Amino acid sequence: MTNINYVNLMERAKNDARELLESADDWDTALDLIHERSRDWDWVIYPGKAMDLCAAVPNDVLNDAEVVFSDCGLINAETSLCEHASAVAYWIVHNAIMEAITELWED
Repeated sequence: MTNINYVNLMERAKNDARELLESADDWDTALDLIHERSRDWDWVIYPGKAMDLCAAVPNDVLNDAEVVFSDCGLINAETSLCEHASAVAYWIVHNAIMEAITELWED
């Protein structure tokens, strides 16, 4: 079991980015696959882990994910804490994989 922290987030994101670049035919396909890969992380699927991830990342990482989630217009009075945590965790993971894939692509 992997500890949920920022270092492990970035390591997992970099591993996923490598796999996506290896399996994708081109840059656009790799970017499309980020969504799929992000939503399948256990840190996103399980609300307790999602909350742990939200608490474990630096504030700027959390804030960036919250802004994207808010901009999607999916937050309303009926959004539960678990749904909110999982959605924000999704964007944390998505952004981490995007950052890693961009770095690998540029190298």
